[in-house]
Amino acid sequence: VRSISVVKLQDLRECLSPDLDDKRKTRFEVAFRSLGYQDDYCRYHYEQYIKEHNLFFSAAQGELNNEESLNPQYYRIAFEAHCFAFFRAFHALIESIPYLLNLLIEVNKDSESRYLNWNTILEFCEISKSHQDGVKKIKSLRGSDSYRELEHISNVSKHRRIVRVDSGLFSEVSKASLCKEDLDKQFRSYEIEKLMNTIFDELHPQAIELIKSFMQR
Repeated sequence: VRSISVVKLQDLRECLSPDLDDKRKTRFEVAFRSLGYQDDYCRYHYEQYIKEHNLFFSAAQGELNNEESLNPQYYRIAFEAHCFAFFRAFHALIESIPYLLNLLIEVNKDSESRYLNWNTILEFCEISKSHQDGVKKIKSLRGSDSYRELEHISNVSKHRRIVRVDSGLFSEVSKASLCKEDLDKQFRSYEIEKLMNTIFDELHPQAIELIKSFMQR
C-alpha cells in the first residue's frame, strides 16, 4: 500500500500562492505531516488488531503460556479497541483533506474555520470553474461504498454506540460479520479484516490522486 508521503511536501510547497503568509505556510506543512501520522496510526492499529485477535483465539483455546494475561477477555478488549481506532484514524485522515486543500488553494482565508469541509471546496471550484479534475475525484471518493462505510462505522462508534462484535465470527472459517443490527446501513462485507483492507485499499490511492490533482494550476 502506498504511503501518503508519495505526495512530496516540496512539490506541494511549490503550488502554494507566493503571497501566502508564514503562519499559513507553517500550518500547511503541519497539516501535510499530520496526514502521514494518521497513515502510520492506521497501519499500527491494523497490525495490532491482527496480533491481539490471534492472541484472543489462542487464549480462548488455552494455548497461551508466556503472555502477560491468559484471560481471553483482555485480548477481546484489545482487538476491538484497535478495530475501532483503525476506522477512526482513517476517517480522520480522509476528512482532514479539505483543510489541506484550503491551505493549498485558499478557499477560505480563515484556515481554522469550523465550516470548512468537502462542500466548501466543491462550491469554490464550481463557482470559479477551477480544479475540475479535483472536483470529479472528490465526488468519486465521497460517492464510493468504501467512503460510505467508513463514515458510518466511524460516526456510529464515536457518537452513538460501540458496534457489538461477536468474536466467534471473526475466524476465516466462519465468514465473520459485525452485528448487523447495530448498523443502520447495508455493508458489502461484515468481516472486519476484509472491511479494513477493502476500505483502505480503495480510498487511500484515491486520496493521494485527489491531493495531487489540486497541485495542478
